[in-house]
Amino acid sequence: MSDQDTNSRSKGMELFELTPIAVGGDPVSMENKTWLTRQEHFEAVRYWNRTIEIQRKAALEKAGRNGE
Repeated sequence: MSDQDTNSRSKGMELFELTPIAVGGDPVSMENKTWLTRQEHFEAVRYWNRTIEIQRKAALEKAGRNGE
């Protein structure tokens, strides 16, 4: 990340990966990153945690059905 990117953010903002690495997001692409307020960051993390949990449960259920 360039100094300009770092210095242009507002105080209290957090850099967030739009698509988490755990689900295929690019860890280095600036196109996969955005600045969020702390509250926005909390909301985005909650969203991705729920989404990933739903995907895990669906995969486990599918694996269970295939094992029958």
